[in-house]
Amino acid sequence: MAIWNQRVTVQGKTFTRRTAAMLRNITKLTGLPLVIAQGSYNAGGVAVSGGTHDREAADLSVRGYTDVQRRAVVRAAKLSGFAAWYRPPLAGVWGEHIHMIPIKGDLSGSAAAQVIAFDAGRDGLRGNRQDLTYRPDPRVRWSYPLRRTVRR
Repeated sequence: MAIWNQRVTVQGKTFTRRTAAMLRNITKLTGLPLVIAQGSYNAGGVAVSGGTHDREAADLSVRGYTDVQRRAVVRAAKLSGFAAWYRPPLAGVWGEHIHMIPIKGDLSGSAAAQVIAFDAGRDGLRGNRQDLTYRPDPRVRWSYPLRRTVRR
């Protein structure tokens, strides 16, 4: 197993070293603390996640954030190499959160499909609606050896 792909624990949740570095970068860019709601390698842990967390993925709680802070965290996630979306609450299904898939990561099939949707300007959900929120230009991914984003 490559060093970037080794598993680590952050806030009691499992991630790769690479994804953990990406999460730290979000905090560096925003100055905001992150609260992880769901980590990676959580196969079957949350059925409504549709398998996206079976391998690399992360959900962040937005509790306590202002709208401006929430938008800043989503933008920083995208600048850190995640396909990322704010998910508003869906009654009886999930509470509001930020859903993130590391681009070029160790992804499940459904997570890889969400990266494709992200690149196409879509929301990655079942209806795959248009999502007009910010996307980095040029497109980026996280380089673990360089400890920063690079063009993809």
